[in-house]
Amino acid sequence: MEFSYSVVVLLLSGLCLSSGEVFTSMADMEQMVVTEKKMLEELKNYIEAEEEKLDAIKTFMSNVDGVLENVNKTDDVGKYLGNPVNSYLMLKRFNVDWKNLEKTLEADFADNLNSVFETLRPFFPTAEDHEGAMDALFRLQKTYNLKSDALAKGVIPGVAKLNTHPLSLQDIFELGVYAYKTRDWPHAIQWLQTALEKMGNREVIANIEKTNVMDYLAYALFEHGDIKKALEMTEILVTLKPDDGRIANNLDYFRDQFQLLDDQKAEEVVEKSEKKEFGTQEEREETLRKYRKLCRGEARNVTRSEERKMKCWYRTKHPLLKLKPQKVERLWVTPEILLFHDLIREDQSEWIKKTAHPMLRRATIQDPITGKLRYADYRVSKSAWLDPDQYSVVGDLKVRAQAVTGLDLKSAEQLQIANYGMGGHYEPHFDHARDDEDAFTSLGMGNRIATLLFYISDVPTAGGATVFTNAHAAVFPVRNAAVFWYNLHRNGQGNVMTRHAACPVLAGQKWVSNWWIHEYGQFNKRRCALNKEW
Repeated sequence: MEFSYSVVVLLLSGLCLSSGEVFTSMADMEQMVVTEKKMLEELKNYIEAEEEKLDAIKTFMSNVDGVLENVNKTDDVGKYLGNPVNSYLMLKRFNVDWKNLEKTLEADFADNLNSVFETLRPFFPTAEDHEGAMDALFRLQKTYNLKSDALAKGVIPGVAKLNTHPLSLQDIFELGVYAYKTRDWPHAIQWLQTALEKMGNREVIANIEKTNVMDYLAYALFEHGDIKKALEMTEILVTLKPDDGRIANNLDYFRDQFQLLDDQKAEEVVEKSEKKEFGTQEEREETLRKYRKLCRGEARNVTRSEERKMKCWYRTKHPLLKLKPQKVERLWVTPEILLFHDLIREDQSEWIKKTAHPMLRRATIQDPITGKLRYADYRVSKSAWLDPDQYSVVGDLKVRAQAVTGLDLKSAEQLQIANYGMGGHYEPHFDHARDDEDAFTSLGMGNRIATLLFYISDVPTAGGATVFTNAHAAVFPVRNAAVFWYNLHRNGQGNVMTRHAACPVLAGQKWVSNWWIHEYGQFNKRRCALNKEW
């Protein structure tokens, strides 16, 4: 029952208005008894409502306190948030639970708290963040073949059990409904089935009705092509809700479609064969399939010929490398992918992360048609740029990088720093501009001839690899090392084997920095050739 302190004050003030003459009339005194009974009844209701409110606040506080106690046990906030389920639940708490708590607090009860809320509101994640976290969970599921029932229990490969936090039925159902609304039928089916399993034999839990879950699931199954299961579940629903006309209509429609199932399958075979011949969608799906496979560590085996070329050596030709030779490891042959071990010092890595952190903004891509920068769903990270001429640490690193790569970094973009958070990734792409794209004319340095990518944080091998989809190669992060490859052949043409991607971060967070090195000024560093294969 809604009741506030102001109601009590109003009743008391009404009583005081007639207090001067009440004692002179027994009738008035009798009315006072009636009034006092009402006052006491309302006061009891007020106390009960406030106690319920305080119990809810205490429960919420206890839950959050329990979560933060888990964080304190790890002594590493980054490690705790590296569990994507923990990250998702934190985002949801801010976007849903804290806001709901705010609404329950009366203004006269929590003026100071409301003031704090207003001060901190600009730092709250938005509804878009909440949806982005759900998309990230789905992306991790798809890439690493994770099952929703395991995720619901907080079981993440590479994450200690101590840091896991299970999802509630409301969380699970919410994920299923979100996938349903975005027409992501495979994930909708997984999460809604998990919700049903969690409900067991109970018909209603926390205002979630089993029939409602089944209703969503039946239609998701139908849209995904499993008409038989959709029909079976809808037949059960009709018996549970015989008066629901919409469900009855669904049943009739599913029965009709089930009868036409054989014809429909034949049409789908024809449609798929046409897409294979003409469409690019199937090619994209094949690329993404390779990408996910490589992210899981399923790279192809190297041949004996390739294995003989996988060598390690010291690079000493440059004067700066005489006293401190560079350790080099050839990770792949075609394209040649080199790993420079310990290229960046630990203090430099920490300084770069600390300096770039406040500058991080949502990462962009160059539109292949317009040449302008824009956001894209297939690149989810935040990035910042550090100018070597402005920061001596970056300048020193640039000198070392020039010595190691043998290229002139005067024709390089500023050092880019990228931080991949929950499910952060960058789908298969080329660093260089292709023939039909703008070749970075605004920079005036030519195309991107090479890429030098630094790994400046630890990432468990369950995620965060750099994979080359055309070459079927995968490079897993090695802290303070840098991976290097040429994007262009010696004749200036793009090397299709350099198509690469940043895999979603499954556990932990990934920090990288990179230099994109351009063509101009490299004529005496990497000589041109007419042969495309050189």
